[in-house]
Amino acid sequence: MDDAGTDDGGWLLEGSADVDDVTRYYDEWAQQYDRDLVDWAYAAPDVASSMLLEHGSGLARVLDAGCGTGLVGQALRRLGFTGELDGVDVSAQSLRVADATSAYDRTNVADLQQRLPFGDGDVDGLICVGVMTYVPDVESCWRDFARVVRPGGVVVVTQREDLWEDRRCAQVIDVLAADGVWVPIEVTDARPYLPGNDDYADRIGVHYVVAQVT
Repeated sequence: MDDAGTDDGGWLLEGSADVDDVTRYYDEWAQQYDRDLVDWAYAAPDVASSMLLEHGSGLARVLDAGCGTGLVGQALRRLGFTGELDGVDVSAQSLRVADATSAYDRTNVADLQQRLPFGDGDVDGLICVGVMTYVPDVESCWRDFARVVRPGGVVVVTQREDLWEDRRCAQVIDVLAADGVWVPIEVTDARPYLPGNDDYADRIGVHYVVAQVT
């Protein structure tokens, strides 16, 4: 299934909450993934990385949650991030590709539907790009993201616009703010996501969320 991303019968659009399905799909796609995303004009790693570096201060250690093949890590390094970079993902094959980029200091297999294997306040910033499609419990996930970031650190997350309302993302942002978990800094309108992909094109964009942990 080397061309999983280009002829997937709609799997990429529909996604799955089953970790075994996601792992298998991305393991099979790992070697072709970067080439497909270039063809689809995927700008989210650069946009989100710029937001993290703009709003974060003292970023000595960053976690890329759902790092895949390392596109975000490479974007962060290109943009001048020189601190420690950890990456976690469900796909071991994708992590092998990420390791080969030399962008990451450490990578590990982890399921974002479970508690992250990091202590409270272990990192200064967390970035999660193109992953929330596969994580239906947004509130639990974003609470855990904030947990592993030190007070004053920054979380940057993307979410597809077609899932934004169904998963109550705006409400989750407000609940976490009311609970003193974080302070929202920026929540964008939907922006282009995969303009070169026929299923997305100008029909499905992506929201960027930036919040400071309290």
